[in-house]
Amino acid sequence: MRGTRTTVIAVTGTVLTGMLLTGCTAFGGDDSVPEPTRRAAVDGSRPTRAPEPSTEAVTAKLSVPAGTVVAETDVVSASGGTSIHVRVVADGDGTFDAKLSGYRTSQPQPMTIEFRRAAVGGPDPSGFRAGVVQWDSGVTPPSSVSLGDAGPTPDYLHSVVLVPAPSGGDDSARPWVGNVLAAAALDWTLPNPYPGLRVTAGPDRSGAQGWVHDDAGVPASYQVATGDEQAAVADRLGLTLAQLRWLNPTLQTGVVERLITDTDLNLDPARR
Repeated sequence: MRGTRTTVIAVTGTVLTGMLLTGCTAFGGDDSVPEPTRRAAVDGSRPTRAPEPSTEAVTAKLSVPAGTVVAETDVVSASGGTSIHVRVVADGDGTFDAKLSGYRTSQPQPMTIEFRRAAVGGPDPSGFRAGVVQWDSGVTPPSSVSLGDAGPTPDYLHSVVLVPAPSGGDDSARPWVGNVLAAAALDWTLPNPYPGLRVTAGPDRSGAQGWVHDDAGVPASYQVATGDEQAAVADRLGLTLAQLRWLNPTLQTGVVERLITDTDLNLDPARR
């Protein structure tokens, strides 16, 4: 993988995805912001800045009819003693709910269900969770869990897990609390809002001075520099802001929409 700086070519695509912010708010206080750490235009050209995005550029909804099942799986423990059936269903207004049914367990205990970005058994560096809900021992889990906190395109949630939860008392006899008891992959049927999406990186500029790294000549990731702004970075990569957000659904920003220094942004749709 090596850094690249190439000519910008606009990438077209319907603006559909939503803005998902975690961590810091996009409208922080009036703390001072460090100056950028890289020059604005290494080729000597005049620095440019992307226009401020409109609300429509970063918020949209997929058109999925209400009641459509977009993912379905059975979450079963290795012993087979605990299981639950999960269906993710469209609400028809751009949001999705997880319908839970058939819960059974040979060892009643407080339990949590979580929808995670990581693949089953894979690393989860983002630590992102959605649709987290807990129920007590001997209690039937809720029949429906909202996935609204995952945004309008939740198909980046690759797995659903059952995790034994603390009882609020003495759990010394339950050393497995907090560990995954059962996990299953989520295979989604949501439409891809940007089929054929390709990233073509241009030279660095004001607000977008980080490094583009490629894999076999194809842009794969972008390392954020101090002072980088998401709109300018998207413009440099030939993307709309909505497309950048879709590629990075758990993207965090700080003061005035500046990206967090040294964050690695994904540029590969297959690695979303």
